[in-house]
Amino acid sequence: MHRQSSESSVVAQEPSSCYEKAFTDHYCVLKNIGEGSFGQVVLARHRLTGLEVAVKVLSKTVEKEAVLAERNWLIDLEHPYVIQLFQVIETDQNMYLIMEHASGGQLRRYIPHAGGLPEDQVRSVFREMVHVVHYCHEKGVAHLDLKPENFVLDVKGHLKLIDFGLSMSFTPGQKLTGFRGTLLYSAPEMVKGKGFEGPPADVWSLGVSLYFMLSGTRPFKMSTTEGLKKRILEVSYSIPPHVSEEASDLIQQILTLDPKQRPTLEQILRHPWLTQDEHFSPRLPSQLLPERPDPNILTIMLDMGYNPYKVWLSLANRQFDDAMGTYLLLQHQKSQKPDYVLEAKPVRPGGRHQTAGSSPGPPADPPLVRPNKCNSEPALALPCEQQPEKAQLSRQKPACASAPVLPLHMKTPLSSRPPQKKPATQWRVYLRPKPRRGVEGDSTAFAGQAHQRNRGWRGITRRIVNSLQKLCCCMPCFRQSNAPVNPGHRRPRFRNRVAQADMPR
Repeated sequence: MHRQSSESSVVAQEPSSCYEKAFTDHYCVLKNIGEGSFGQVVLARHRLTGLEVAVKVLSKTVEKEAVLAERNWLIDLEHPYVIQLFQVIETDQNMYLIMEHASGGQLRRYIPHAGGLPEDQVRSVFREMVHVVHYCHEKGVAHLDLKPENFVLDVKGHLKLIDFGLSMSFTPGQKLTGFRGTLLYSAPEMVKGKGFEGPPADVWSLGVSLYFMLSGTRPFKMSTTEGLKKRILEVSYSIPPHVSEEASDLIQQILTLDPKQRPTLEQILRHPWLTQDEHFSPRLPSQLLPERPDPNILTIMLDMGYNPYKVWLSLANRQFDDAMGTYLLLQHQKSQKPDYVLEAKPVRPGGRHQTAGSSPGPPADPPLVRPNKCNSEPALALPCEQQPEKAQLSRQKPACASAPVLPLHMKTPLSSRPPQKKPATQWRVYLRPKPRRGVEGDSTAFAGQAHQRNRGWRGITRRIVNSLQKLCCCMPCFRQSNAPVNPGHRRPRFRNRVAQADMPR
């Protein structure tokens, strides 16, 4: 994630002693996977669920305002093409941003140096790039560091925008100051060092990225910084002949010296080159937290030892603490497999399971997940799970039927297996397929499934009531009287009736 390390093929185990206990109590660091604007990014495993996450470690000693701003951007931006934030762990020295791990890697890795990508694939990728930047602008956020290195691919091949360390908030027409981003993708008004507007600067960076994806090279290249700045200010570049006329026209419109003459993102989406595939429908922003929590996820967290009332408070107040992070991790895992239902089976070798306040045990096994077909067409089709004997990606048929496999050899990340488990509580989360409807002989299965759901809700309700009775001091306490009761007689339910019975007639 972020700027990929040059030694990505070597798995460097990070010692846990380098990180603070507030972080290592919940996550096990696996390896270093890159660097961001103000900190490094590591791959970690959530101890309770076994799910892998990307953690950005930000030091508070330098640029504290920028560190806090990146956290706020990730909290406020909720979009399918923006990297998702699960949890924030803050200490006196560092801030740990626990985010979604996009296993596809950087978009830059898929762009060949000779000739670039095919135009149909670039068209799908560029649409998602424009849509997510347009969403950020609607929220009043200018990214200011748009480049293929800051777009990663998830397991389904869709884009995720990352690294908001250099982003700035703006209002329409506001002039921003200061140089930000990468010079190769910077707009001329930023190179001049004068005031600039955020949205036109991001549009310029998108144009440079489009040129790079279609050609495999950048439009402005020079060996020195001063020569590169001169090329950008002169807008001196040439488009390769293999690029189509419509794509060349879009590049020329975007790479315009005057920011007021550049097209807006709405105009870019209406360009003929992007409207060729009419069947394309963008993924709309989804609500991060639904109005009603998922009962299956609550059941899993209840069995893990979480208090349902505290989980509900954490979600309602958007605290991004341990409880909310665990819920979002399970919700994200379920969203990756929409045709399956989350379930959990606790394994208690020692008898009593681990509670939320106790010290965490060793890392759990990765979730047991059954393969599932991709439901939406990705920007780039990534190779799905492969058998060991099928090594060549270009010859294998993909499991995702929506698009062919990208004919590029992607480096498979080395799996880091957890150490041998000790006799402690282990939680295995697995997914099972929903039964098909309309099939003969499945009525019993439907009735059993409905009964299981009702039992789950009754169990959740009973546990919530028990927790509320223990927590809420305002609830009335009903105490039994110490007076002996004659055997064979019931205790009177209402005292007024007893008083009436004792009154002389």
